[in-house]
Amino acid sequence: MRVRQVENLLDLLEVYARQKTPLTLTALSKALDIPKSSTFNLIETLLARGFLYETRPRGGFYPTGRLLDLARAMTEGDTLLQRIHGELEALAEETGETTLLAVRDHADVVYVDVVESQAHIRYFAKVGDRRPIYTTSSGKAILTTYPPAERERILSALSYVPHQETTVRNARELEQRLEEAMARGWCEDHAEFTPDVMGLGIPVFDGERRFGLAVAGPLYRLLGRRADIAAMLRAARERIQRIMGRGTFVQAG
Repeated sequence: MRVRQVENLLDLLEVYARQKTPLTLTALSKALDIPKSSTFNLIETLLARGFLYETRPRGGFYPTGRLLDLARAMTEGDTLLQRIHGELEALAEETGETTLLAVRDHADVVYVDVVESQAHIRYFAKVGDRRPIYTTSSGKAILTTYPPAERERILSALSYVPHQETTVRNARELEQRLEEAMARGWCEDHAEFTPDVMGLGIPVFDGERRFGLAVAGPLYRLLGRRADIAAMLRAARERIQRIMGRGTFVQAG
């Protein structure tokens, strides 16, 4: 069950992230597509809690640094991501493409760390982005870590929405692709959610935690480099596993 007030708050933060400028009550109401009364209540609450401030009388509102402080404090609690972030940066530098670390959340994957490519044409993503697990290389990589019986239950419970022409249509097709991926040594996403974007992914373990480590970029740029990028992914995984104190990766199931 989704809470509308929370969604309004998250939408507001995303509006500021996109526009990067102070916004008036009217502008925020329009951007959020909610009544001015609801927008006013949201603004008043955030002002009272110190998350917004008025830049000048009638000049609009803008987030304070309090949200960043909270985000930093929360990030400090996940020391694993801090310890391995440098490896994602190194992988992005080596491949020239965007590097992602994802976790499973029911039928989706959520990006918990992202290092974007510096190329002018690149795959844009940010921490917190959510994708259907069956459409991404990172999601497929996570699915390969489950024993066959458990994976079958997960796949049969998914709703296969055809986001693109290349999106898998059912559990049988997805299982076939996963078997091919395990034999090959890496998972692939051929523009199955985002047009013209390809991803290559492999699984990473930290105890009971399952991650999908992936490199994503324009299809035309990755298609002929799959084996090389997969080798870079595997080398990065070995370094990450050593940082985790887990040793050499062994595929489960």
